Amino acid sequence: MDADDFVVCNLADQITASTNVADTMRDRFNSLPQDEREEIEEASAVLRKVRATRDHKLLPLTVIRKEAPDAC
Repeated sequence: MDADDFVVCNLADQITASTNVADTMRDRFNSLPQDEREEIEEASAVLRKVRATRDHKLLPLTVIRKEAPDAC
């Protein structure tokens, strides 16, 4: 790959920083009491569901009633 060293170093530093943040968050989460971890996991699941559906456009639903045929 032809990239200057500073570009590769910058990307490597960003990866390292992100990994450190994730490790810190994981450690702090694991140090919480079980009930708090369960609450956070439940809230995370709700947020994932909301985020998964927020960009979906729902079709308008209307009821179309068939007219009764004219009686003779």
